[in-house]
Amino acid sequence: MWTEEHRNWDAVDYTPLKDGSAFPSGFMWGVATASHQIEGGNHNNWSEFEPRSKSQQLSGEACDHWNRRSDDVKLIRELDVSHYRFSIEWSRIEPSQGEWDQDAAQWYSDLVDELLSVGIQPMATLHHFTHPVWWDQLGGFEREENIQHWVDFCVKMFDLLSDRVEWWCTINEPAVYTTMGYVLGEFPPAVRSFKRARSVALNMMRAHAQCYQALKAKPRGEHCHIGLVKNINLFDPYRRWNPLHWIQAKVLDGMFNRCWINGLAKGKFKPPSGFRSVSVPGLKNSSDFIGVNYYTHLLATPFMPTKVEIDPLIRPWETRTDFRYPMYAEGLRRAFEMVQGLNIPIIVTENGVADDDDDMRPEHVRRHLHITAEAIADGLDVRGFYHWSLMDNFEWAEGYDQQFGLYHVDFETQKRTLKESGSEYKAIVKAHRTPQVVIMAGGLGTRLGTMTEQTPKSLIQVNGKPILTHILDWAQKQGCLNALVLTGHMGEQFEGFTHPGMSVRCIREDSPLGTGGALWNAQEHLEERFILLWGDDLHPIQYSELLNTHHTMGAPVTMCVTESHEEMNLRHEDGRLLEYDKISANPEFNGYEAGTSIVEKSVVLKHGSDGVWSWEETVYSALSGKAAVHLDNTPFWDMGTPERLELLEQFLKETTL
Repeated sequence: MWTEEHRNWDAVDYTPLKDGSAFPSGFMWGVATASHQIEGGNHNNWSEFEPRSKSQQLSGEACDHWNRRSDDVKLIRELDVSHYRFSIEWSRIEPSQGEWDQDAAQWYSDLVDELLSVGIQPMATLHHFTHPVWWDQLGGFEREENIQHWVDFCVKMFDLLSDRVEWWCTINEPAVYTTMGYVLGEFPPAVRSFKRARSVALNMMRAHAQCYQALKAKPRGEHCHIGLVKNINLFDPYRRWNPLHWIQAKVLDGMFNRCWINGLAKGKFKPPSGFRSVSVPGLKNSSDFIGVNYYTHLLATPFMPTKVEIDPLIRPWETRTDFRYPMYAEGLRRAFEMVQGLNIPIIVTENGVADDDDDMRPEHVRRHLHITAEAIADGLDVRGFYHWSLMDNFEWAEGYDQQFGLYHVDFETQKRTLKESGSEYKAIVKAHRTPQVVIMAGGLGTRLGTMTEQTPKSLIQVNGKPILTHILDWAQKQGCLNALVLTGHMGEQFEGFTHPGMSVRCIREDSPLGTGGALWNAQEHLEERFILLWGDDLHPIQYSELLNTHHTMGAPVTMCVTESHEEMNLRHEDGRLLEYDKISANPEFNGYEAGTSIVEKSVVLKHGSDGVWSWEETVYSALSGKAAVHLDNTPFWDMGTPERLELLEQFLKETTL
């Protein structure tokens, strides 16, 4: 069977995580939470159970996220992540059967809008362990006829949010819900019954299939990604020479992992401890992606403990987390390989560690991201990584005794404080995220005649929408979620300009300042590294390749240069800019600036000044021999004249960017 790999982590080189070369552009960097664990004030099956839980702690106001939503969105933005996974609390939306709370639904809609306004893509989970008390009293997932109630809720949320939410998780960890609630008795309803567990497991898979099919049938269904989230808990034989330990590991693996994965692949589900498979309509291929939640492996023996209070077995060299299971990052690769046969994208929807004093979490982050990067390099289709969790919260049966957050929460004051692990995760994310795009959008374009007498070129309609929107469309596809638009002195025309899924800030000038002056005027809004674009040029190059050149050359500025242009305005040699002049022709010139550059903010601060000044004449001459050149002959589309505008219009009609 499987190999239980263990590495010498002291010998691992984490440099690629820090220099931005470990992950592809467009990788989904996220954090995750669940409604009951952070919102506070919930009344559901879990709040009813809490007095009988192991810890007997009450969730109470939890992180008070319901009242601190906007502040918490800022915390997410501070981490530089691009995605946020949250769950929708059904008990708030439908507190009594058939009673729909529109204010609660609007709260989630507002959350989505706030996330999108700062460039964070939402991922919504429709069932994360909790549901209304009235539904629990009907029998919850124990009764097949109850499934339709939950699907109705899912459809209602999809109708409300799917115009803005692209990623949807149906059910979070059905194996955990079943095992903890109906086998180990640690979750509600706290029973130990394999018979009831089999019914619940089967009905959860039926519910997932029905939800998937119902949402896919909606008008926006085909454009959204809908998937199941599966916790992968690896089981390894404690004594690898002992066949009884191997048998136990295989049985547990089949019950906790394989039967669920096989159900998605084949459309037939054999519930844990069941004797036969049941055909589930709509189950086969009912996931556009598979969410993988991974935390650890467990060492199996015929006599392993069945109570979570007893420490699980670990290898002598392994380190226990606060939850008492071992940190075992190597198993994440095995989790990927376990679901690889589904032939759908893989997303790490949860990965984290219980670590009260944060001395283990920074290394935990590094190890699991290192394993993820290796898997991608080896060809596995892993699209994203969501750290569990954004902040310390109510950890189910453990109450507040286990802390998983990148932010520490003082539950008496509700103060959030970024931990060292949060800074580490942010640094890795920041190294890989596509930088901010800064767009020079204030030019009037006199050669376009009457159409630009009073309208900036960047707002001229091309193929049905402003060229600025086309530019942002391309930047967004390249993984950029943050844009700074320098609007010139006619900035009032940009009021209300937005771009769905991106944070767009417009900066106006009091008077014309030129390119350099506009950047100096906006210096407090510039990130440490940014991509400089022109608001009347569409240049669909791969930003990742330009960034690679910038990293390799270690340059203060890296400009994209084409050698396929009727004119030349610069001379370059050995990857460096030697001379630039856009006015005087020079027979020694061998390149043309194509309009996309990577710029370190320090360049603006060093060479800038108040007033009007030219970026090209000031910076390019000062950086002769230092600025890097990235050669790329991808056509760029300049709408500066009526003829060029017509060519751009034709290009956009014929091309899907």
